[in-house]
Parts: sequence; structure tokens; C-alpha cells
Amino acid sequence: MPQKSKFYAQCEQLFQADLGYGRRWKSSAARALGIGRATLYRYFENDSAVPTDVHARLRALSQRPPPSHDDHQMVSLFARGLADLQDEIDANGWIKSGYPSTLQRVFDIAGARRATNSDNRWPTDLATLAALAQLPLYKWKIDLSWDPDGDFTAAALILNGETTQECADLAAPGRDPEAELMENAGYQLLMNICRNREDGQEVYADFRKFIITHPVIDNAISALATAPILTSVEGINEILYAFYQRVPEALCVGSSLPVCKVSGTILRRGRVGFHTEYRDPTAIDLAKLGKYDAHPWRATTMQLRRPFRRYWCLPGLTETALAETLSDANWACDLWPDFDTVDLTATSPNSTQQVAIDVKDYLSPNVLAARFGGFKQYITNYECYLVVPDYLPNAVSDYERRFRAARAALGNAQVALRTLSGLLSDLEVRL
Repeated sequence: MPQKSKFYAQCEQLFQADLGYGRRWKSSAARALGIGRATLYRYFENDSAVPTDVHARLRALSQRPPPSHDDHQMVSLFARGLADLQDEIDANGWIKSGYPSTLQRVFDIAGARRATNSDNRWPTDLATLAALAQLPLYKWKIDLSWDPDGDFTAAALILNGETTQECADLAAPGRDPEAELMENAGYQLLMNICRNREDGQEVYADFRKFIITHPVIDNAISALATAPILTSVEGINEILYAFYQRVPEALCVGSSLPVCKVSGTILRRGRVGFHTEYRDPTAIDLAKLGKYDAHPWRATTMQLRRPFRRYWCLPGLTETALAETLSDANWACDLWPDFDTVDLTATSPNSTQQVAIDVKDYLSPNVLAARFGGFKQYITNYECYLVVPDYLPNAVSDYERRFRAARAALGNAQVALRTLSGLLSDLEVRL
């Protein structure tokens, strides 16, 4: 946007600064004003197009007294600030541009609470927050009645020097963090291109496979040599630069990047050996033992941005492994059909059985139960399965029972939940 309109400036001040929504303030503004994001952007470009009732709504929101924050809201604000700080460190290797506005905002709120309410539980500086964030929430001495199922009670916001999945969940309360992927400019560009090509579904699937197998690349040209179909896509370099970001040299060990032997993602130093983002026990054990692949660092080296690593790349390892195993057993498989309506559909060798599969890697069965939207158009003609990696039920006790109980409590339709090996056993396919 070359020049900020008056309406844009007013919204930015209220939602980004005053209310502390940070860089995701536009989504919050659209919801609060009761309009769609496309409409909001249109109003940003032309002050005269903004209706009187929208102006009135904005004035009313601006005149409200500052909101009071309960313990749940304070935890969410700290999680948001830490998530934005992690983005800064991912991009630069250090805090180059100072604290994100969301983090500074919650420090200001914590300072005000200390001054007005003698509430000293909340940190007002990064060192204190970093120490507190490494503790499970039950040690924060706060009210946890907002977490009756215990999904976050034992969770920490920082583990091995990085924000956790639970931090990402708490940073977007009531919202599926995977939705952030859909707002990424690269994702939108990819989808626009794919929908306008006759081979768009093939391009989409090949791109998904590409980022699963290439979480770290040296540069776009050399990386694309392994995926010929993508080289024909107009704007593919622009897409890659939206999905990937430069790797700061600070992540190197010597002159190379330590890369997970199982997932291919970059490891971080831990208290013992290294830490991997991948929850697979084999990956964790190898990283702790200091066993990794050395990837030469260059100024052009890039890695997938964190949301795409977390929600596409790492779960994609299970998705592609499942598709390969079924294909080896002569099942006809389609990964991410109709631009990811499900992760996989497959038809048995004798064409008597059709399955639709979605793979999720949620540590909390309750969060998964709340966020999974169902199989929609596949219910009638397919056997539908929600699949989790084998390591999840081993890491979380009573995973399936808790998932079913949460679905029932929410009034959501039950779905068949399986581990990867459990599904293959049901389909009589050998790993």
C-alpha cells in the first residue's frame, strides 16, 4: 500500500497498538468491524468508500475503556508476543529489530497490573519471561480453570530455546493456527496459479511433495532441478520466497547447518545434544546423541517458514509414507485431492474399497477433536479415517478415548481415529 489512508491509520493504531493484536491486526479488525478481509482492504484504499456505520463502529471501539485481562488472556498475550519474537529470530538469528509490538504491549500491561493491582505474577522483561516460559503452566501460579481438560496445564511456551506447538495454539485462542497458512501470500499465489492451469492439481501435489522433501534448500534454481514440473510454473521463484526464508549463519555448527537425519529440518542446540522439531522418537534420539547430517551453509540457503514446517512438512512425512506403502500394495492413491480437501484418497487393487484419510499431528486429543472439521463430501462413498503418527498415542495417554470424549462433549460427529500402523493393519497392508 503506497500511502496509508486515514481509515487504515486509525485501524492500525487501534487494533495493532492499542489492543495489542500485533502483525495479525487486520484479521481482528475485520471481525470487530463485521466485514470481510477483502472489504476491509478495499476500504483501506479509499476513505470515501467506508460506510458511516463502519466509521461509527470504529469510533465506538476506540472509545471503550482499556480491556481487563484474565489469566487466560494474559497467557495468550505472552504466547502471541513470544511467537512473534520467534519469527524475528527465525529471520535474523537474533533480535535485530527490537521487541515485536505484541511483546512490548503485554510487558506494558504486566507493568500496569503491578502498579495498579500489586499483581507481580507477570514478567515485565524478556529475561524473566524466558525463564518463566520454560516452566509448565501449572508452575506459573495462575488460575487454570480455563483449561478443564488439562491440554495446556503441563505445557511450556518455550522448549529447547524455541517456542512450542502449545505456544502457537495459545497465541491464536479460538482459531486454528493452520488457517494462518491460508493467509500467506505465497499460498494465495500458489492456489491462484494452480486453479488456472489444466494440470493445476498435479502442480499443487508436486509442490507439496517438494517442500516435504526439501525443508532446506541452497537456492531456488538448484532446488527446482529435482522437480521439473515446477520449473514450468510462472512465478515459482516468487512462491518459493514466500514459503521459505533465509537461514541466519547463527544456526551453523562450524560452517555447516546441523540437519535432522529423519525430517531434514534444521536442528537447534539443546541441553543435551540437539533438539529437533519432529516428534518422532527416532529423530529425537538421534538429535540428542548429536547425530545429524551437515548441510553446507551459504548466504543463499533457505528453510521453510515455521508454519509450513509445522503443518505441511512434518505431518507430510506421515502422509507420503502412507501413500507410498499403499501404492506398493497396488492401491491407487491421490495425495491432497481437489487441492487438499483431504490428505489422501486410495482405492484397493480390486476396486472394492475406497478410503479417505486426513493426517494430523496434534499432541492434544482435545484440540484435535475441536479443530477437525470432518470429511464432508467423502462421507457417502468412502471409508473415512483420521490418522495420527504412531508416536502420538505413546506420548499421550488415553489419546483415542480422550479424543472421542471431546468430540462427544462438543457435539461433533465421531470419526474413525487410527494410528498409521493401525490403519494399515485394518486395510491388511503390511508396512
